[in-house]
Amino acid sequence: MTQRVLSWAIALLFLAGVSVVLIIFLLQGEGPPEYSTSKGKQGKALGELTAAAGVAVDAGGNVYVLDSGNNRVQKFDDKMVLVAHWGKTGSDSGDFLSPLRLCVDPQGTIWVSDTKNHRIQSFNAQSKFLSELGSLGHDPGQFSHPTGICFDYSGNMWVADTGNHRIQKFGANGKAVLAIIPDDGKSGNSVGQFDSPWGVCTDPAGNLYVADTNNHRIQRFSKEGVFLSTFGIQGKKNGEFLQPTDVHIDREQNLYVVDSGNQRIQKFTPQGKFICGWGSPGTAARQFLNPQQIAEGPNGAIYIADTGNHRIQIYNPRKPGMFEKMEPWSAPARPRAPGSSSTPLSGPGERSASPASTPAVSGTPDEGKDSTPSPSPTETPKATPTPGLL
Repeated sequence: MTQRVLSWAIALLFLAGVSVVLIIFLLQGEGPPEYSTSKGKQGKALGELTAAAGVAVDAGGNVYVLDSGNNRVQKFDDKMVLVAHWGKTGSDSGDFLSPLRLCVDPQGTIWVSDTKNHRIQSFNAQSKFLSELGSLGHDPGQFSHPTGICFDYSGNMWVADTGNHRIQKFGANGKAVLAIIPDDGKSGNSVGQFDSPWGVCTDPAGNLYVADTNNHRIQRFSKEGVFLSTFGIQGKKNGEFLQPTDVHIDREQNLYVVDSGNQRIQKFTPQGKFICGWGSPGTAARQFLNPQQIAEGPNGAIYIADTGNHRIQIYNPRKPGMFEKMEPWSAPARPRAPGSSSTPLSGPGERSASPASTPAVSGTPDEGKDSTPSPSPTETPKATPTPGLL
């Protein structure tokens, strides 16, 4: 009798163990990705970074890092070996002044938000300058501290015109302005209005997601620019934000938000239902100091510009759960990010959009070259941000 009871107990324990393993297997796609490695340390030498604010990946797995504090782009292969670099401080073609974002379009062209020069520049994969778009102003096609850039599946370019509190949509190669959201460009917190938006991304249907940074929320619009939905409030709980700076839709149609002020990444459904999150302030793996831009490689690996730590963190793609639908990956490689330096940027009527409570980056090579629009004397930002990269 005792032996039979013992046999049943062992069998039940075995079944319980199998059940736990099976549940983990079935649901593994719901958790955060697995940390792989980091690349970079603070410095001016090639391969070193200062306030790395942007990251993007092309279809071949090459990684482009926006080394904002050094006003240059560094290109690494899929093994993170440096293969090219370009850029220097200035305002001539190919020069940069506190650039904050970069993006690779479906044709492999690299687009850079040259933020303090109030323009977008494009380059080919061999670092040759191709074109520039924009100048300081409020007219269509002009910018005030542009940051996030993305391309939709029709080849249109969306730009977060941060200092003008609006999003501009351009046709292929930036040839024409197709839409402006909102059309009056007034800062506000009503639906469809923005307060210093930093990040943009699109999904396969063409819907636009905007990190409405100083309103601490994410807004979603149709491809025609019609408001659809919003989620998020200021706070530290799951689903709450403190100055989010970037958004990204992955190949499984999950929405990632760089919750920069809370030093973490949050993952949602496209409708804004919280799935998981990771990150805390610090310098260890899976910790962040002022994270800014997030990108995805062709194999599903996640790259995060950990700006205050002067590095790029890389995460292995998670295998989707058994019941999760795996969508084919064909989206343009993405980018996003602000950063941190010590001197506020002065400019006419500019609000600060640097994440709040984020440590400033010290030791930037170009003293006084920061990247966050500072408030005008008559304006007070909603949050009290630490001076950052805008």
